[in-house]
Amino acid sequence: MSQSSSTSLAFENAGELSAQFPKTASNAKHNYDFPLTALVIAGVLLRVAVAILAGNGMRTPWGGGGDTPAYVLLAQNILSGKGYAYAGMPTALRAPGYPLLLAACFRFFGAHALAAMRWLQFFEGIIVALLCAAAAKKLFGKQAWKWALAIALFFPTLVQMNGEVLSEAPATVFTALFIYLLVSYWREPRAGWLVLLGCAIGMGALVRFNLAALGLIALVAVFRCATASKRWTGAAIVFVVSVVIVSPWIIRNFVAFHGQVLFSTESGPDALHGVLTPQGRALPGDSEKLRAAVGWVPPVDVETNDASRLKLGPEPELDKQCWRAAIAIAEYKGWGLIPLALRKITDFWLSTDQLFWTESFPLWGRVLRAAGVLVYWVLLGLAVFGWARLHSSHDRIARIFLLYALLVTAMHLPFVMSTRLRMPFMSPLLAILAGGGLASVVYGNLRKNRPVLRTTAAV
Repeated sequence: MSQSSSTSLAFENAGELSAQFPKTASNAKHNYDFPLTALVIAGVLLRVAVAILAGNGMRTPWGGGGDTPAYVLLAQNILSGKGYAYAGMPTALRAPGYPLLLAACFRFFGAHALAAMRWLQFFEGIIVALLCAAAAKKLFGKQAWKWALAIALFFPTLVQMNGEVLSEAPATVFTALFIYLLVSYWREPRAGWLVLLGCAIGMGALVRFNLAALGLIALVAVFRCATASKRWTGAAIVFVVSVVIVSPWIIRNFVAFHGQVLFSTESGPDALHGVLTPQGRALPGDSEKLRAAVGWVPPVDVETNDASRLKLGPEPELDKQCWRAAIAIAEYKGWGLIPLALRKITDFWLSTDQLFWTESFPLWGRVLRAAGVLVYWVLLGLAVFGWARLHSSHDRIARIFLLYALLVTAMHLPFVMSTRLRMPFMSPLLAILAGGGLASVVYGNLRKNRPVLRTTAAV
């Protein structure tokens, strides 16, 4: 039997659907085994250091604190029996998953709750890195998984946000899981993967509301990968499973807000931020701009137990007020929205907000963020290269990833766009593609013969 026949038979028997590297890759792999293993160990130690240095405080040495006080107060209100509310008034500004998890940490770890949450997020970060590695292996072959693992462990935003008491860390777990399941479904379109995709979408939406948009990508994957007779069945599976998971939250809101709110009251304040403070209240004077627009500072003035909260009225009315102000300001800006949109996109994709909007941080903090941006630019370039290589061998999944990136960008455009908000959606995918791109550089060209995908499974 010829070498090509043996290779073809082995490939078919193994069901290998990812791109293969040349024969010389086997020798090259041994040359990189030790440094890659050392990098992975160093990456894990870096994550340990982040958890230790972050400690038990509200604010990390390198962070700005962000929305941590709001999450802590809401968790304490839940734990003390005051309900999912501020000052006794129901809220739907924050997705319930993270405050409930934080409340559990306060219940079991007391004064050390924030440290416990950070150590939980340490393990979440390791899970994200492993999911990225597993997805890279399925997309680019076994040579790529350790590169993707190392990149995910050192990815700047993934490192930083694991130390912050914010919902980005668990949200990223569900995004990474979603991408892994999406790749698995692309390889083998079966109903079981769709059920798991629905679970990832539903649970992710309960941690960050905008993760519900992952459902659109899942539906695109179903219609691109499933057989014609199974597409609507597959779409129904994803939709029903995800809706069942979020239905308790929808029912709660319907009752608490007397039918005025089903999912969230966050969109109005976010839209107002999008036209006035697109970097998310990061600059001096931002609060004054918001107060001038609506008479209060969203969402800060809502997320308090002070008596001042009672004067503002229920959240559905505040949400509508913010939307009216945002629309009026957008109409006034007119063509000025174009440069604003370009600025948002550059902040979102190039992390320019971490270069130009960091006046409130000490010098060492600004230098650290600038260094992180430079590392990110390198990884972004590798990710683009990895996507191009993937497109040359597996154009279907590559186009789904491109649509994913375009959808994430478009859905954020009316709202705040920043590095922090990009992180849950894009960091895992960029780590996967960068791992594949770097492996392609190290081991040579991808396999020339494109495998035949089997799409005749159940759905």
